[in-house]
Amino acid sequence: MTARYRWTSEDVARRAAEHYLAQCARRDARYNYECACIRFKERRGIEHVDVADASFRRSTRKAYVAYQHARRLEYNAARRLETAIRGSEVFREVSRAHAR
Repeated sequence: MTARYRWTSEDVARRAAEHYLAQCARRDARYNYECACIRFKERRGIEHVDVADASFRRSTRKAYVAYQHARRLEYNAARRLETAIRGSEVFREVSRAHAR
């Protein structure tokens, strides 16, 4: 059996900081995408957008791709944080005490 990595509190804190930064980046990317959508509507003088409209997709493509990428990075950071928490000594102690 292979030895499991012992996650320290510093490791968990580093992963938490990475997750927080990924959340901030996702929020920024979402804001940029929403701004791109608003600019498209203002240029066209319309209130509602048909998301299947090719011109809308072309106009907002970069912002949308950046937003999807930021969402993926946030999801991955959350999974890495979860792994670090589950592998930490503190989590093991708490889960043992909770099981009693």
